[in-house]
Amino acid sequence: MPLFWVRLILNFISVKIMKLNLKNIVVLISLAILGLIGVQIVWINNAIEVRKSQFDQEVKTSLVVVTQEVPKVIRKNQETKFFQRQKQLNQGVTDINALINAMLDNTPFQQFSDKITKEQLDSLIQAQMKKRGINTPYIFGVFDATGNYLFETDSTTKQYTSQLLSEGINIPVFVDDFMLTQPFISIIFPKKNNFIFRKMWLILSISFLLILAVIYAFYFTVNTIRKQKQLSEIKNDFINNMTHELKTPISTIQLACEALNDADMNSKESHETFVNMIKDENSRLKGLVDTVLKTAILDKGQMKLQREEVDLLEIIHKVKGNFSLQVNQLNGQITLDNELASMPFVGDKQHLTNVFQNLIDNAIKYTTRTPEITISTAKTIDSFLIKVTDNGIGISKENLEKVFEKLYRVPTGDLHNVKGFGLGLNYVKTMIELHGGKIEAKSTKEKGSTFILSLPIVQQ
Repeated sequence: MPLFWVRLILNFISVKIMKLNLKNIVVLISLAILGLIGVQIVWINNAIEVRKSQFDQEVKTSLVVVTQEVPKVIRKNQETKFFQRQKQLNQGVTDINALINAMLDNTPFQQFSDKITKEQLDSLIQAQMKKRGINTPYIFGVFDATGNYLFETDSTTKQYTSQLLSEGINIPVFVDDFMLTQPFISIIFPKKNNFIFRKMWLILSISFLLILAVIYAFYFTVNTIRKQKQLSEIKNDFINNMTHELKTPISTIQLACEALNDADMNSKESHETFVNMIKDENSRLKGLVDTVLKTAILDKGQMKLQREEVDLLEIIHKVKGNFSLQVNQLNGQITLDNELASMPFVGDKQHLTNVFQNLIDNAIKYTTRTPEITISTAKTIDSFLIKVTDNGIGISKENLEKVFEKLYRVPTGDLHNVKGFGLGLNYVKTMIELHGGKIEAKSTKEKGSTFILSLPIVQQ
């Protein structure tokens, strides 16, 4: 029964998520990610605080052991002093200060610094810290109940006295002894945080990497969803455009066939007209199908070029001539700005022809004015440069970066009659690169575009 309810809840959540749009999904995932990161940060902070508490407890334990060793050191010091005084007395040496100190030995009035040296106490502390793996610098001091330092003051102790009294870890030196002013040891660790972080570097690194992984996963997921949405929109546009392009010749062929079957329109002239119409529309259908098939072949990397010696200038002249009639009907012109006698190249003549046809066809289609197209050629040390410039509607900066992507169509504003699949410039770029060249686009909105082709002179 519980498993049934779990599945029901998960199905309900899945259905709700599927109904959300991309913006809501991003917000939902963002909140979840922020929650996970917040929990991780709180956990890390708690882990650090626990480690600090453990550190303080280990230090206190070490100091307790030190206080247990202090009486042993004091007794040893007193025995040493006693034998030294005895030796002096035996030699007839009498020192009034030595007699006074001897009288004060092991009494509440004896100075703490006379019982044990700072170096001896430091040695005891250092041994215990090392035993417990606390290998970070420390500063300690011994104070009486009123906060007076019981050893000779040095620069380091003077600098840290206030911090030792306010923040230091304290423990009485003589727990069981009665003294007028019970001294206590106070110790601080200036690099305590660094030491703790070094001890926790592995778990902190893993936590940090997990947070980065979650953030990257979030970015990757959102970016993938966005790209999938764009691809879906592009695919739908392609299907709609393809359907529209196919319906026109199909409808024309159907009407022509019906006309041929009509006895009233069965004259020789009508027959030839409709047969030619069917032939033209069939060629158009073939061209559409070839375009899609070429794209599929390019995607699979199976395109094989039929390389031969060609003259790029001759190809450009031929393409220019093919479009001359169409441009003249629009009162426009195609200008060839050329200073070269020839442009010998080794490549696929048909595909190179298609490249220039695509560029000039776009220059004609994407303009609201009389088309003015300029083709200029030049030569560098190792390349032929060909520029195709138009006075069309231009391409915005954000769209210019995408014009060579497959199935991408630049928004055409008021040009609703422009047809295409978004395959032309992708085909151009692919062909130029297969020939070892490069292509780039420059454009200014409402002023026109320039496509710059670079093809190597020495073809490998």
